Amino acid sequence: MTRTIICPYCQLPQVLEEAPREAPDEVYCENCGGPLPRGSAAPGRSPTILWIDDDRLLLGACCQVLEAQGYRTLLATDGATGIELAQTERPDAILLDVVMPTMHGLEVCQQLRALPHLKDTPIILLTALEDAGVGIMGKKAGATTTLRKPFGPEYIVEFLAKVLGRQSGPPKL
Repeated sequence: MTRTIICPYCQLPQVLEEAPREAPDEVYCENCGGPLPRGSAAPGRSPTILWIDDDRLLLGACCQVLEAQGYRTLLATDGATGIELAQTERPDAILLDVVMPTMHGLEVCQQLRALPHLKDTPIILLTALEDAGVGIMGKKAGATTTLRKPFGPEYIVEFLAKVLGRQSGPPKL
């Protein structure tokens, strides 16, 4: 069985073969040579997505679609709550808004990356800002990639399917 992940360094998709238990822990990107995250959802468990965003309308609309696609969703409307959830729930991917009150997404990203069990977890920054520097700052903070808002729920479903190596097909909406 294979799965596709996005290299956290060069952002190119990589197809990985599911490794036997005795396989080495480290796998490297064929393009840039950076280490690739090996973990995904545990067998028999729905992939868990932590979404940290102060836009409750967006959270509600998109999370219903994610759950209909078989994802388990955890929601946080501020950075501190998101960090707490990430520590206790160990999500398979994190969607993180950049502009939030109290603690901005770049700071949250840095704190999440400092947690050893989240070092390989994909962190996708979400922003409505048109400044190209946001993506660069996101990389420095430890983000896997940055997506620009607005987007539809179908786009997030397809994007997460690629990041987590799930079978990608037409969204079931």
